[in-house]
Amino acid sequence: MTANGSPGKPPAEVSKGSSLPEFVDNARATVYGAVSKAPFTVALMGAILLSGLITRSLFRTVGNNRWFEDLAYGLPAFSSGDWLTAITGTFVLGEPGSYLLVLILIPLSVGWLEVFRGTKSAVLTFFLGQFASLAVVAVILLLFRNLGSSWIDELSRDLDTGPNGGIFACLTLAVCYLRQPWKLRWQFLLISFAVVSVTLVGEISDLEHAAAIGLVLLLKFRTISKPNLREQRFIAWVGLLSLVTIQILTIIVPTNGPFGPTQAGGGRIAVIVDALLAIVLSRGLRSGRRVAWVAAIVLAVLNVLRGILGLTLIVTLGPELKQGSGIASFAAAHAALWALMLVYLVVCWRAFGVRRHRRLPNAVGHRGMDPAAVLAQLRRYGGGTISWMSTWRGNQHYRSPGGSVVTYQVHMGCAIGLAEPIGPPEDRDGAMTHFSSAAEKAGLCPFFFSVSAPLATPPDCWRAMQIAEDTLIDLPGLEFAGKKWSDIRTALNRAAREDVSFRVTRLADEPASVRSQLEEISKAWVGDKSLPQIRFTLGTLEEAADPMVKLALAENAQGEVQGFLSWLPVYAPGGEVSGWTLDLMRRRDFGFVSIMEFLIGSSLKHFSASGAGFASLSGAPLARTQHTAAQEPVDKVLASLSKALEPLYGFGSLHAFKAKFNPRVEPMYLVYRDESDLPRIAGGLTRAFLPEATMSQLAREGFSALRDMRAKRR
Repeated sequence: MTANGSPGKPPAEVSKGSSLPEFVDNARATVYGAVSKAPFTVALMGAILLSGLITRSLFRTVGNNRWFEDLAYGLPAFSSGDWLTAITGTFVLGEPGSYLLVLILIPLSVGWLEVFRGTKSAVLTFFLGQFASLAVVAVILLLFRNLGSSWIDELSRDLDTGPNGGIFACLTLAVCYLRQPWKLRWQFLLISFAVVSVTLVGEISDLEHAAAIGLVLLLKFRTISKPNLREQRFIAWVGLLSLVTIQILTIIVPTNGPFGPTQAGGGRIAVIVDALLAIVLSRGLRSGRRVAWVAAIVLAVLNVLRGILGLTLIVTLGPELKQGSGIASFAAAHAALWALMLVYLVVCWRAFGVRRHRRLPNAVGHRGMDPAAVLAQLRRYGGGTISWMSTWRGNQHYRSPGGSVVTYQVHMGCAIGLAEPIGPPEDRDGAMTHFSSAAEKAGLCPFFFSVSAPLATPPDCWRAMQIAEDTLIDLPGLEFAGKKWSDIRTALNRAAREDVSFRVTRLADEPASVRSQLEEISKAWVGDKSLPQIRFTLGTLEEAADPMVKLALAENAQGEVQGFLSWLPVYAPGGEVSGWTLDLMRRRDFGFVSIMEFLIGSSLKHFSASGAGFASLSGAPLARTQHTAAQEPVDKVLASLSKALEPLYGFGSLHAFKAKFNPRVEPMYLVYRDESDLPRIAGGLTRAFLPEATMSQLAREGFSALRDMRAKRR
């Protein structure tokens, strides 16, 4: 056996003998898969490459050749009756760089549409979009030439080649079949691209792109939905950052457009000021802050006024304007874009009403409901396995119109709903939806952590992924018989041999000597960690002191506590305690190894004898069995967070430990709006679990986790 685990041949020999056939097989499979899924896309790319080989334009620039002009389309060609150029110009390009760009865009547009909507749809959309966009551009140039616009007059004499209209028609139609909110966002992005490219770049190909996008969106007008509160803020956020990005690019690269040519470097100081202000204001717009909206309005007005001044100079001085003409054009072009931004902000003013103190409408009290009120709600309607955590200090509460109570915490701009709403079962989804709307109005990002099931609303509204497994043990008739319970029987027998006793009590009923031992054990456990004690769904001795919480103690013959557990009650509708949920698990460093198996096994027997229906060992935060891992993007976010915290808190090993008790599992979900919330979700959960951690501690542990992960890969 060699060092790399391959018997027989050395690694170099294996590589030499098998790499070429394997490469050929993979290439053949890739080509076959592409042809079978998108034959038109492959044929289109092949036709364009073939034309490049025949004309030699794949290797050198041929745009100035006379024969090339005979193949190109445009108003001059159409005016002379040469309509066949609409076909020949589609497959011929003038320079090698154009082939690279087109061959990248075709799979991302035509291929995308063909794979998801079929070959027929892709063929019709491509050719109709290509020819219709050429016709629309020709008509526009024909109608507006010779009216005093040098830009229009110049374009009316230009010729062009390439499948510009067909590519963007396919891309726009494919976008129209996306789920919300991505459909609306991509439609907004395409419209913005069309406006910006025509305004600043202003080449004939930009008109063709805009015509194709506009025609498809006009035909698919019903797919353009009115943006809701959240999307209005999202569009304002993206729009503001995009505007200043465009301004920065235009001071680097000279452009041309309806307002004339711009000079590279023009308006540099104004652009830098706009960029700095936009960076400051963008986060406030994303959260719907009124003060950010007012400041953005002022910024837009100033840019529009500056553009009006530039446009006035262009109109009044005209050809006499020599020095500064590029700066005036620069201001006028950007003023047009800022004017659109200004109109949008004014129209969507209702989306930006969040004041400084972002408190949810219908929120119960500034610090949440009184624990007695939460307990009354739990006893009336019952709750899930972690619903008792709603009574803990630090939580806030929202009362829905249907009478349910949603427990939540606010961290890093996120409103994190904890578990199920406490209320009538039929109001569950309604309460979660109302809570989400209230959080959005307050400028917060809502999501729900550790709920038992996704929302039953249309999938376009919510996304859900499994983040844990609740480990449940049915208690009626529980017996530790058979091989699968051998570890638990061994722990019980060892405790008997070492004279370790078990009892269930309440923390408030214990003497000071016992309470001090529990604090000592807890401090020793926390002291071993380089980060503070984890919170949110994990309690402390403060939560264990509640009279309704059961405390399970393991003591030796001298009265020393070897380990302890805390159990949270689970209420059924009507006020009866139907089960118990494990929270705290603490042991002495020098107690016998299987003390936790002894404590949990003894607790299960105790609760079974008292008539409880089940016990939950709860789900370890951010941990689950490998076979349930989905391939959603958020899985990677939470998996990375879990790996980073595993050396500190052992979520994965804790989950594996609970498997010793042969539980049945029920999924626990993270319910969120869409993937664009993932960065804020990761930040909100990190701060919820580690509210007392400093930024330096988080950064240090993050770098340490990255270093460990790289070491493991090596």
